[in-house]
Amino acid sequence: MTNRIQVKETEKYYGDFEGSLVDIISQLQSELDAGWEGIDIEYEGHDGYQEYYLYKHRPENDKEYEKRMKLLEKEKAEKLKAKERRRKEYEKLKKEFGDD
Repeated sequence: MTNRIQVKETEKYYGDFEGSLVDIISQLQSELDAGWEGIDIEYEGHDGYQEYYLYKHRPENDKEYEKRMKLLEKEKAEKLKAKERRRKEYEKLKKEFGDD
């Protein structure tokens, strides 16, 4: 059994939040019908310009899963190498200083 995670997908939203509520709700309803779950706001620059991004979650696909597993394996190998380097340094210091 594989441990799949949920991937957050985003897409810039070009809709407008000005005007009649009926129009705004209609635009958002069509996005909801297309599978989007919510909207994130990002503030750009010093002037506080806002950009809107639609988001939804989905299970990661095989390619994303394989990439994540390779990255986890690489991180695990790097941790083992670092631990081995520390162990060798410890052994060297232990030889040098004994049981002082």
